[in-house]
Amino acid sequence: MNVSVNLSKNARQIQSETENVQEKNSYISRLLELPVSKLLQKCKSSTITVDDLPILEDDQYSNRVMSGFKWKRRVIFSILMKFWKSFASAFAFRMCAIFADYASILLLKYLIDSAEISATLFNFFIIAVLILFFMQLKSVLFGVHTCLVGEDSALMVTVLNNIIVKKALHLTSENNEWSRSKIAKLLTTHSEAVSNALIYVHHSCSALIELTIALFWIWETLGTRTIIVVLIVALVYAVLNIVDSYVYKKSLRVQLGCRDRRVEFEKTVLNSMETIKMFSWESHFAKKLKSMRGKEVAILKGWKYIQLLSVFRKTLSINSFMHSLNVTSPFVITFVSFAVYGLQYEISDLRFEDAFVLIAIFNYMRRPLHVIIPSLEIVNKALHSATKINQFLIVKQSPKVNSKNAPLPPLEPDVDIKIEAANFSWNEKEDTLKDVSFQVNRGEKHAFIGFPLCGKSSLLFSITGELKLTKGKMWVSKGISFAPANPYIFSQSLKDNILFGNEYVKSKYDKVVVACDLKKDIFSLPRCDATILGDKGYVLTSTQKAQISLARCLYEDADIYALDKAFAPMDRATSKKVFTRVLGEAGYLREKTVILATNNIELIKKFSTVHVLKNGKIETSGTYDQIMEASEIMNELFNQSQIDKIIEEKYSDEKPPRKTVMFDDKVLKKKKKKQSMEDTAPTFENRSVYPFYFRSGSFIFSAFYIVLLICRFVFQALAFFWLSFWLDPIWKKVECDNCPQYVFMQTISFFAVSAIVSTMLSYAFFVLTNVETSRKLYHHITTAMFAVPMIFLSQTNKESLMQMLTSDLDLVDTQFPLYFKFSFESSLHILTIFAIVCVNVPVFAIFAVAFLIFLFGLLRYFLPALHKISSLEEQRRYLFLVGSTEDFEARLMVRTFGKVREYFQTRSKICSLQTRQTLAKTSVNADVLTRCRVAKSSTLRWIALRTDFISNLLICMCFFIASICLKVGYIGNAQFALSVASILCISELVSTFIRTTCGLESLTPHVQRISNVRDYPKEPIIDKCTIRDSWPDDGKIEIKNLNVFANKYKHVIKDVSLVVDEREKLGIVGKVGSGKSQLAMTLIMMSSADNESHIIVDDLDIFEMSVRTLRSRITVIPQNARIFSDTLRSNIDPCCQFADSDIWLAIEACQLREYVKSLPDGLHQMVSSQSMNNEQKSQINVCRALLKGGQIFVIDQATKLMNEPTKSLVNEALRQSSKQSTTLWIGEDFSDVEHCDRVVVIENGVILTIDTPQHLINEFGSLQKCLLNFSN
Repeated sequence: MNVSVNLSKNARQIQSETENVQEKNSYISRLLELPVSKLLQKCKSSTITVDDLPILEDDQYSNRVMSGFKWKRRVIFSILMKFWKSFASAFAFRMCAIFADYASILLLKYLIDSAEISATLFNFFIIAVLILFFMQLKSVLFGVHTCLVGEDSALMVTVLNNIIVKKALHLTSENNEWSRSKIAKLLTTHSEAVSNALIYVHHSCSALIELTIALFWIWETLGTRTIIVVLIVALVYAVLNIVDSYVYKKSLRVQLGCRDRRVEFEKTVLNSMETIKMFSWESHFAKKLKSMRGKEVAILKGWKYIQLLSVFRKTLSINSFMHSLNVTSPFVITFVSFAVYGLQYEISDLRFEDAFVLIAIFNYMRRPLHVIIPSLEIVNKALHSATKINQFLIVKQSPKVNSKNAPLPPLEPDVDIKIEAANFSWNEKEDTLKDVSFQVNRGEKHAFIGFPLCGKSSLLFSITGELKLTKGKMWVSKGISFAPANPYIFSQSLKDNILFGNEYVKSKYDKVVVACDLKKDIFSLPRCDATILGDKGYVLTSTQKAQISLARCLYEDADIYALDKAFAPMDRATSKKVFTRVLGEAGYLREKTVILATNNIELIKKFSTVHVLKNGKIETSGTYDQIMEASEIMNELFNQSQIDKIIEEKYSDEKPPRKTVMFDDKVLKKKKKKQSMEDTAPTFENRSVYPFYFRSGSFIFSAFYIVLLICRFVFQALAFFWLSFWLDPIWKKVECDNCPQYVFMQTISFFAVSAIVSTMLSYAFFVLTNVETSRKLYHHITTAMFAVPMIFLSQTNKESLMQMLTSDLDLVDTQFPLYFKFSFESSLHILTIFAIVCVNVPVFAIFAVAFLIFLFGLLRYFLPALHKISSLEEQRRYLFLVGSTEDFEARLMVRTFGKVREYFQTRSKICSLQTRQTLAKTSVNADVLTRCRVAKSSTLRWIALRTDFISNLLICMCFFIASICLKVGYIGNAQFALSVASILCISELVSTFIRTTCGLESLTPHVQRISNVRDYPKEPIIDKCTIRDSWPDDGKIEIKNLNVFANKYKHVIKDVSLVVDEREKLGIVGKVGSGKSQLAMTLIMMSSADNESHIIVDDLDIFEMSVRTLRSRITVIPQNARIFSDTLRSNIDPCCQFADSDIWLAIEACQLREYVKSLPDGLHQMVSSQSMNNEQKSQINVCRALLKGGQIFVIDQATKLMNEPTKSLVNEALRQSSKQSTTLWIGEDFSDVEHCDRVVVIENGVILTIDTPQHLINEFGSLQKCLLNFSN
C-alpha cells in the first residue's frame, strides 16, 4: 500500500509551478535594483508570493549567518563582534558619499564665481555637468550604504531570533515568568528595535563628520571670530542635546514602566472579562484603564512653556522641544554667522559665492541635525530592548539540559526504567510526586491510572527528565518517544508533523499511518499529506490531531514509548481501533516498552502492570484483576467509563461525522436555530485610514500646527530674499542706498526669531494633536473591548485586541505621527525651494510642475506595490512568530524527543526546491522573513535611486536655465546665486519625502486595524421595555425553548423549557461539560441563544433588556474566581459602592477575617492572583456576591475549591443570604444540592429529569448511577 506519495495531479502541478528557480543577479544589477522592476510590474498586475521576491545570497541564509556568531553575555557586544566588518564597509561608503556631496558644494562656489566674473556659457554648463556627476555619485554611494545597512539589519534580526528561540526551547517547564506572549514580544518588538537602531547609529556617526566639515567651511569663509561664536552656539546645542538625552532616557523608562503596567492590567481585564461582565463593572474598569493611560500620556511638569499647555506625554514634549531647536539650528547658525560678520565688516562686502555657498551649507546641515533626536530615541529604545533580551538569555534552563540532572541509564540490561523511593518537583519548592518506586523491564507495558490531578502526567514527565529529582534514584534508558495529552500540531505539512525531523522511510511511514488509522484522513485532505496544518492551516478535528500526534510518537525509533492520555481526544470508535493496532497483541508496539497514563479503564486490561495514583503517590500496583478487587478508585473509574460509553452512544447521532474536513458547515447548521453572535471577528472593508486618524485628533490644534509650520518656511524664504537683496548692489543703490547696516540686522533678526518661534509653537501644537489622537484611539479600542459580547472574546480575538493595545497603539502613538511630520515638512520645504527659484527664474516653473506631476505619478505606481510587499512581509512575520511560539509551547515534547539541537539546526536550513511546498514550516520561516525584509529594503532603494537621478537632472536643468537667464540679462547675480544655492538640496529633500512617505504608508495597516473596532458586534445597551426600579420583584423565572450555541454551531443547550417559582431553591447537576454553566450564563445574556428562545423573569423578557440593567439585577457567582493586581478592598468592591463595615461583614461570612488580619495593610494590602491560593480566591468571589445581593442568585460551584470546614460555613452563609431570593445552585453531584427544593439533572444540554433531591438520592444514591439509569 502506498500512502507516502500523496500528491494528487493538481497538487503536483501546483508544486512544480511554485518551484521557480531564479538565477543569481550580477553586482551591477543588484546595485541598480533591476530585479525590483520586474517585481513592481508583477505587483501592479496581480498578487505576489515569496517566489516572486529576489532570492537571498548564500551568506544571507541563517545557517551561514549563525556559523560565526559567538555569544558574549551581552547582546550589543555580540552583535558588534559579528557585524563589525560590514558596519565598517557601510560606513566607508557613507563617508565617500558625504565627500562627494561637499564636492558638489565646492563646485557650486565656482559656478557662482563664474557669474561674478562673467564667464562663458560653456563654463557654466561644464560646472553644472560636474555637479550632476558628483551628486549622482553621492546617490549611488549612499544607495550602497543603505543596501549594506538594510541587509545587516535583517540579518541581525535573524541572529537575535535564533538565540531567543534556542533559549526558549531550553526553558524550564515551571517558568511562568516568560510566557508565550513575552517570547513573542522578544521575537518582534525587542529584536526589531535592536536591529532598527543600526541605521540610526550610522546617522549619528556620519552627522558628527558632516557638522565638522560644515563648521570648518564657515571658519574658512567668515573668519575666526565668527566660527568662535558659532562654536559656542553649537556647544550650547550639544549640551542641550546631552541633557535632553539624559532626561528623555529617564522619562522613557518611566513611560515604559507605565506602559508595561497598563498592558499587564489589560491582559488581566481581558482574561477576567467574564467576571467583569457578570458584576457589571465595565464602566469602572474602563475608567481605570483610561486613568492608567492618562498617567502614561499626561504631563509631569516640564519646561515653562510646556506648562502652559494642557496634557501630553512628557517624553514626547521633551523630544519635540529639542527637535524644534535642532530643526531651526541651521537657520539660527545662519543668523548668528551673518550677525557676527556684520558686526566686524560690511555685509555688502561679502562675496556672492561665499554668502550663498554658506546658505547651501546651512541647508545641508539640516540633514544631520534632523536625525539627532530620532537617533537618541531609537537608540535608547534599542538599549532598553537589549536589556530585556539579556534578562531572558540568562534565565534558568531545564534540568534535562544539564547532564548532571539527566536520568541515569539503567545498570541492568533488561531494565528500561527503575525508580527507587524518588520525589520529583516542578519548581524545587514543593514535591509533586512522593515516594515513587517501580521497575519497568524491557518489553513490558505499564499503565498509570487515577483521577485528574493525581500526578499521572507529572510521572511521565519525570521519566523524561523534565521534573527535578529531589530525593531517591532513577535510571532510564536514553531513547524515549512521547505522545502528549494535548496533541500539538506544528504549522507544517501533515507528513512533516509525523516525521518530526527524522529521515523518511516509506515502508515505516506507511505502517505508522495504518496503525494510527490516518489513511482515510490523508486522502480526504486537499493536498494529502502535503497539506499545511497548524493554527492558520487546514482545520482538523481533535481526533485527527490525536492520531497525528500518536503517529509522530510511533515514527520515532525509541526504547520507551510514553503515552500521556494519547487516546483520550479521539472518539470512542477511533480510539478502540487505533489502540488495537498500536497496543494490541499484533500491534505496532507489541515488542516495545510502553508506559501509558490514562483515565480510561478499558484500555489497560491487557497491560502487565497497573499503577493507581492518588495525590502524587502510587497507592497500589498489580495486574488489572488484582487492582479491580483492591482499589476503590478503579471501581469508580469503571462506573464512570460505563456511563460515558452509554451516553456517547446515545447522542452519537447528533455529533458531526468524524471526517469534518470533508464536510461543509452547512451540514452542521440547524435550520431553525441560528446563533445571534459569532466568536470570530467580522470581515471589514478596506477604507482610507487618514480621515479616521485626523478625525480622531483636534481640528484646532492641527490647523495651528499647519499654519505655523507654513509661517516658518515663509519667514525662512523671506530671510534668504532679504540677504540676496542686500548683497545685490543694483537693488541696494535703487531701493536703499543710504540704509545703515543695522537695518539689515534688524530685518534678518526679525525673520530668524519669527521662524524659530513659529517652529517651536507648531511642534507644541503637533504634540497636543498627537496626544489627543492617541487618547481617542485608545478610547475606541477600550469601548469596543467592553461592549463586545462574551462569545466574541475567543482566544484569537483576545490576541487581536491585545495586539491593538500594544504594538499597533505604540506605532500609531509614535512612529505614525513622526513619519507624517517628516513627510509633511519635507513637502513644504520642497515647495518653498521651488517658490524661491520660480520667483527668480519664472521659466523654471514649467520644470517644477512637471517634476511634481512625475513624483505624484511615481508614488501612485509605487505605493500599491509597496503595500503588497509590506503585507507579504507582515504575513511571513506572523508565520515566523507562530512557528517560533509553537516551538516554545512544544518545548517539552521537543526535548523529550531529544531534538533540541537538531530542531534548532533545522530552523536555519536553506530553502531548497524540495521544501518550497512547506513554506509555513517554522524552520524555513526565518529565511523567508529575511527574504521579505531584504526585498522591501531593495524596493525602497529602487525608488530612491530613480528619484535621486530625476532630482539631480532637475538641479542640472535649473543651473542651465539660470545660466541662460543670467547671460541674457533677465536676472542678476544675486538672483542667480540664490536660485542655484537653494535648489542644490532638493535631491536630499525629495529622498527624505519619499522615504518618510513610504514609511507612513507602511504603518497604515496598524491604523486600519484600530479603525475596524468600530464594526465589532456590540451587546444591547438600550432597554426595549419599561423596567421597574424594584425588578425583579419575586424572582420567578420561565425558560421557553432555550437553545444555546457556542463556537459557531456547537449546540450546548437543546430545547430547554423550565419554570422556577419565586424564592425557589433549584439545583442543577450534571457532568463536566453537560451545559450547566451555559444555562446559568444565559440568564445574564453571556451565551448565544437563538431568536426563538425566551427567558421571562417577573413578566419581563430578558432579551429585551440592556445587558447592564440585567446583570446589575441578577447576581452570579462564577466557577472561576479572578483576582486583579490591586488592593484587597478593590478586589472585593472595585466600584467603591460599599462601606468598610459592610465589607467586613461579608469577609466574616466568607471566613476570611483571619486572613485579612494577617496582612500588613489589611484591606489595603496589594494582592495578585499569584499571592493567593484557590480557596482564598473563591472566598473573595463569594464576598463580591454577598455584597451585591439581589432577588435572584446563580451559584456556579462557588465553593468547589474550598476545604472543610470553610466550605460548609461559606455554603451556610450563602443559604442564609439567599433565603428570600430565587437561587440556582449548580453542582456536580446530589450532595452539592441536597438542600434545594428541586433538582434538575442535565446531560449533553438536555434535561433528563426534575425531582426533589431526597427522592433522587434515595433512588440512585449518586449522579453517576442516575445518569447510567436514564441513559439505559
